[in-house]
Amino acid sequence: MDLLHIPPKERKSRTSRPKVRTGCVTCKARRKKCDEARPHCRTCASAGRECGGYEETIDRRTRAWKTTNATVDVPCKIKIEVQKNQLTEAKDCGAWISRLLVDPSQADLSLSERWYLGLFRTSTASQCSGYFPLEFWRRMVHQFSEVEPAVRHAIIAISALHRSFGTTQSAPNSGKQNDPHLFPLRQCNKAIVCLQQRLQSANSRQDSHVLITLVTCVLFVSFAFLQGDTDAASCHLRHGTRLLQETYLSNTKKSLDYGPALTDVFYHLELHWASLREPEAATLNHEHSIVHSMILGNPVWRKPVHSLEDACNLLIGLAWLVCENDPENSKMVVAREILDKHQDAILQKLQIWKTELTTSLTRKKVLLSSRDHHTLAALNLWTEIIFIRVSTDSRQNEGESRFDSFTSNFQRVVQLAKSILSSDFSQSPMPTFSVGMGMIPPLYLCAFRCRDWHIRREAVRLLQRWQLQEGAWTSSGTAFVVSRMIAIESDGLTPGELVPERARISAMRAGALPDGSGIRLWYRRSQGGSSTQSDSNRDPWESEILPF
Repeated sequence: MDLLHIPPKERKSRTSRPKVRTGCVTCKARRKKCDEARPHCRTCASAGRECGGYEETIDRRTRAWKTTNATVDVPCKIKIEVQKNQLTEAKDCGAWISRLLVDPSQADLSLSERWYLGLFRTSTASQCSGYFPLEFWRRMVHQFSEVEPAVRHAIIAISALHRSFGTTQSAPNSGKQNDPHLFPLRQCNKAIVCLQQRLQSANSRQDSHVLITLVTCVLFVSFAFLQGDTDAASCHLRHGTRLLQETYLSNTKKSLDYGPALTDVFYHLELHWASLREPEAATLNHEHSIVHSMILGNPVWRKPVHSLEDACNLLIGLAWLVCENDPENSKMVVAREILDKHQDAILQKLQIWKTELTTSLTRKKVLLSSRDHHTLAALNLWTEIIFIRVSTDSRQNEGESRFDSFTSNFQRVVQLAKSILSSDFSQSPMPTFSVGMGMIPPLYLCAFRCRDWHIRREAVRLLQRWQLQEGAWTSSGTAFVVSRMIAIESDGLTPGELVPERARISAMRAGALPDGSGIRLWYRRSQGGSSTQSDSNRDPWESEILPF
């Protein structure tokens, strides 16, 4: 080899990789990997640090950075602020949204759509999760909204309902305005069109189509519940649970990756539907019910409780059982048989699960965050309600007086609800607009089934004081109906006097009138412990119209 002509050594260059620019401010400063959970990442929460939130940063190597100065800052006419845990409207706002104009994923969105998308990511998603840390609302839906137009328009629709709820509660008599449901409906229609186009495209795999369909199905069910359209919600829910079961059977990688998050959110949606369903309404086929499979496949009351997730699954399963055990519907025999056969084991589990959880957390040295404490308090409240239902459902022959021996349990429910609603939510906003287990159904049961003069009226006062929406349940509507029911039962009685058995209402239904002018209330009086009579021998349903 000619030493004078030695070829120069090739310089090794590092492989260029794009830097991660989407983590929270705190994780960026600490140079730690961020899981990007919203509104606060779990990396900071587990370390006991305050999450600094997220900032939209622009890569300086892209054209977006070079043209930033050329973008036009458009002032918003309306700004939604959080004051006293409720959305209020602030006028003459100088909020600037130039960063939205340079986001590539929002290029096809109008100014209003971009604003509602931002509201969902900063507030609505956390609200929809309620008191429970559902992975679907905290992370999964944000990821899919970045790349899927159908998901994007669906969450814009839900966010618009959230804003409408907040502004309606803060300014109920603001005069005639545009229909607040028109914009959300248009966004929902856009989501349907985008989903149809997605499913008709041949550029994606079948498992990807199934995953996007399941994500949008959850959003459509939630949207329908929040609108009060239970028929549409049940239709979407039936098809979604069936598709999820079939996805698990196919055992694809995508279904295994996102299966737990989808399963958890369907648990909550099924329970919400069970709490609303009327006797004549269509039910989910048990072979397609996710909660039913969880209960029968591996009974939840036999599983140890080592985490908050285990506790949530336990109480969702048991709450679903007591909602399915409807004495007015002869078709609900499966839940009745399970409760009759395993009543003692279920009651024992309700008494010991908190001890199991405390022992496990102490052994693992796990510290609960403030949000976890709110979740635990909500689970304690639901434990009392489920304990009452499981203990009394097998005593139908005693009539409504069977609830009189559980006055102390009703009292604890009201105290827990008052404590939760009055607690400090400085770290995360109080759930006032959610989908799933919340405060309204337990308070409704207290006002309905407890005949103690003071307890039931305190439950009504809490519903009237706190403006809440939990799916199709609204605190104002519930308080309006149960107040009338209490007045019917207490007619002719002095304050503090116990309602006699024959004056008590054993079953009640309510539905909005087609023109929206009021509510039609149906109710049936107690049979004095003769609940086993046939429908022909029972007292007929009484009905009246309650104008708004």
